[in-house]
Amino acid sequence: MKNKIWLEKLHSNIGQFIKINKIIYKKKTQYQKILIVNNKNIGNLLILDNIIQTTEFDEFIYHEMICLIPIFSHPNPKKILIIGGGDGGCLKQITKIKKIKSIYLIEIDNEIISCSKKYLFKIHKNSFNDPRVKIINNNGINFVKNNNKKFDIIIIDGTDPIGPGKKLFSKDFYINCNKCLTEKGIIVTQSGTILQKKQIIKNLNCIKKIFKYGGLYQANVPTYYGGNIFFIWASKKINLKKININYLHKKSYLYKFKYYNSKIHINSFILPKFIFSK
Repeated sequence: MKNKIWLEKLHSNIGQFIKINKIIYKKKTQYQKILIVNNKNIGNLLILDNIIQTTEFDEFIYHEMICLIPIFSHPNPKKILIIGGGDGGCLKQITKIKKIKSIYLIEIDNEIISCSKKYLFKIHKNSFNDPRVKIINNNGINFVKNNNKKFDIIIIDGTDPIGPGKKLFSKDFYINCNKCLTEKGIIVTQSGTILQKKQIIKNLNCIKKIFKYGGLYQANVPTYYGGNIFFIWASKKINLKKININYLHKKSYLYKFKYYNSKIHINSFILPKFIFSK
């Protein structure tokens, strides 16, 4: 087991090993244990509390899907709120879209931003320096509770429901997010992999009590243990499942993405039957 660590300890009985080529950064903050390592096959990895958050190899899949599905579903998104996302991957995708006027990034642990800027350039590509980006070192729960601004899209790019990310899956938090959205606003949050089915359905049922429309879509991210990761979406006015593919194509064809396109967008809402079976 030399030079290997057991990751994804979120799941008590199963996990995955990864061989470390080099430990790049290691620090324990007041919120979590931060580890950045290098693997010869998948590049640099950001690991928080022994759980993979992102890798240079496949981060674009996760970040394109959590950002572009709501952006291209909205008729005219101008103002974006990201809660979490300190690695800069969401910022990289959103700053590609010129019509976005302002992007707020709320990150509770400023050390994540600091080490990501230094060691995860391939993931953020200096998007922190875009003049439309406003970085606030704060608890996302407190921000949406006390905020009086309105956002067209809220993206919750948090950790799993342990440690500092636990309350990002609560009813009160979703209610406050709803308060921060414009009338046609959309919220999207990562909700875990297929191995967290009970958690996914619990979160979905919670958010459906608050918003008129809500549901799931999925993407395949190889280095997240379980493969298929699910995102919960919700909106007051827009049913994301009824977006026209021709409309999407016209909005997105000008951009060059590595994973996302209009057909991927539509098909990501097609879910396997067993997700909703007992």
